[in-house]
Amino acid sequence: MTATPALLARPRAAALLPVLLVVVGSVAWRRGDVFSGGVDPVVAAKALVSLVALALAFRLDHRSTAGRRVGTGSMWVLAVVLVASVLGALGHGTLVPSAVVAVRVAILAVTVRLLVRALGPATMLSAVIWACGIVGGVAAVSGAPSVLAGGRLFGGVPPLNPNEIALLAGVVVLGAAWPTMLGRGTPRQAVVALGALAVLWLTGSRTSLAVLLLALAVAAVRLRRPQVGLVVGLGVAVTLGALVIASTSAVSSFADRTDASGNSTLDSRFVAWGAALGFASSAWQWAFGAGLSVKLIPVAGQWWNEQLLDSSWVSVFVQAGVVGGLVALGWVVGAARGLRRIPAALWPVAAGLLFFVVLRSVLESGLFDATPALLVLLTVSLAGERGTADSPPPQLGRTLAPGALDRGPVHLRG
Repeated sequence: MTATPALLARPRAAALLPVLLVVVGSVAWRRGDVFSGGVDPVVAAKALVSLVALALAFRLDHRSTAGRRVGTGSMWVLAVVLVASVLGALGHGTLVPSAVVAVRVAILAVTVRLLVRALGPATMLSAVIWACGIVGGVAAVSGAPSVLAGGRLFGGVPPLNPNEIALLAGVVVLGAAWPTMLGRGTPRQAVVALGALAVLWLTGSRTSLAVLLLALAVAAVRLRRPQVGLVVGLGVAVTLGALVIASTSAVSSFADRTDASGNSTLDSRFVAWGAALGFASSAWQWAFGAGLSVKLIPVAGQWWNEQLLDSSWVSVFVQAGVVGGLVALGWVVGAARGLRRIPAALWPVAAGLLFFVVLRSVLESGLFDATPALLVLLTVSLAGERGTADSPPPQLGRTLAPGALDRGPVHLRG
C-alpha cells in the first residue's frame, strides 16, 4: 500500500461527494439545539443526507472491484458502545431518542468503512480534509459578521458554533502541513494552513489551538529534512508571535475567556463533570449509562439547573456507562497502536489527526457521536487495523484505472 503526499490535490467528485455529504450530515444545522426525539424538517433532511452518502459509498464500493480488505475491529468496538448506550437508555427512559442517535452513528460508521474500502486510506484522508475545509470555509465566510461585531466566529451556513469550526479548521491545518512533513510542501499549501489557522484563532477555541500545536509537533516527529521555507516560516511566525505577545493583549484576552455567567469556562466544565459522577441512580445505569441522547446533565448549587457535558469522555460515561467508556478507551489505544502499521507517507497526517481529535475530546464533546470528529477517528482507526494493513494489492477492475485507489484520486470509467 502506497500513499500520495499531494494532499491538497482535490479528489475526483466520485470520492469527494460522499465524504462531503457525511460531513454536512454530521455538523449542526441548528445552533444550541439538543435532539430529544421527534421528527421535523431539519431532522428529516439530515437523515436524508446521511442516507444519500451511504448509498453513494455503497455504489462506489460496489463499482470499485478492488478486492481490498478493511479491518472490522473498529466497527465491533463501536457496536459495543452503541449497544451499551441503548441498553442504558432502556432503563433510563430515553430509548427512542437514544436509539435514533445510535442509528445515526451506525450509518456514519458503515459509510466510512465502505469509503475506506473503495478509495483506500490515502484518498479517504484527503477527501476528509477537503470536505472539512469546504464545510468549515463556507461556515466561516458566511459567519464573518459575528467577528465584525466583536465576538467569536460563529458559522452562518451551516450555523456551527465556534468549537465546531475550530475542529474543521484544525483538520485542514494538519492536512495542509502533511506534504511539508514529507519535504514536499508548496506555497499554496502554506497559505491554506495559515488561513485555516487564522479561522481557528477567530473562533476563540483555546482547547483546539493548544491541541493543534501539540498535534503538529506529533506529526513532525518523523521529520528528517525540513524544507528551507519551513524553517524560515517558523522563524518568522515565532518572531511575530513574540511581538504580538509583548505589544498587545490579544493572547491574554484569548486565554481568559469566561462564559455568560462570568465564570471561567473550565470551571463550568468542572461543575458538570462533578455532577456526572453522581448522575447514575442504579447499578444498571452505572454499567450502561443513560443513552446517547443525554447531553445535558442536572447540576446543583449553581444559579443554572443543567449544563452540557463538555467532554467526550465524561459524555460516554454518562451515555454508555462504565462498559461503553472502557471499550471506547480501548478503541482509542488500539487506534494509536495501529499507527505503526500505517505507511510512512500517511503517518504524519494520520498521527496528527488522531492526536488532535482524541486530546481535544477531553474538553470537547462529540467524539463518539455522529460528528466530524468520529469521522476522523474512524478513518484513521480503520487505516491502521491489521486487516487493512495486511490486505492484498488491489486487483484491477473494469471500472477503475490502474493504481487509482492508493496513488491518488479515483478515476471512474464510463
